[in-house]
Amino acid sequence: MKNYLVIKRKVKYLRLEIREFNLRVIVPEGFSGDVEKVIERHKRWLEKKFALLNEIKSLSEGLEIYNHENLEEIVDGYIDEISQILKVRPKEVSFRNMKVRWGSCTSDGRLIFNKKLKFLPKELIRYVAIHEMCHLLVRNHKKEFWQLVEKLCPEFKNYQKLLVGYKMRLENNFKLSY
Repeated sequence: MKNYLVIKRKVKYLRLEIREFNLRVIVPEGFSGDVEKVIERHKRWLEKKFALLNEIKSLSEGLEIYNHENLEEIVDGYIDEISQILKVRPKEVSFRNMKVRWGSCTSDGRLIFNKKLKFLPKELIRYVAIHEMCHLLVRNHKKEFWQLVEKLCPEFKNYQKLLVGYKMRLENNFKLSY
């Protein structure tokens, strides 16, 4: 891979990011290793991610854009439904414009949802609500978390692809990280 950008940051570990079909190598400020070797070591991962992005880009071109005026009501309904299953409720639910995420869960149990969810189909809005509600029980993205998500939403892997597709369609700004 010849075209990439190296960015030095105050980070502990090197990471590879793909943004807008460009490879970015984020390295710690004192990094003195060989970036080319790192890229070569992860060549198969990169090829798979670029192939996935091309697939999602094609998918994104045909996605229907919705405009749910009652987003808060829709999300509240899903939270009520999921709360009964998981036996947990968020302390607070809020909405704001977010650049990168569709939603987030704070350490004190508040859920924040991206206002751009209004442009997605209801099944994807429900998936984002499930994802964030599961974080009230499991704070990370390890195996236990994904098993819980899968119990509530068996098709979550397809929905993750669709979310990236909608992000491309709505913002043309997306990211995959290693």
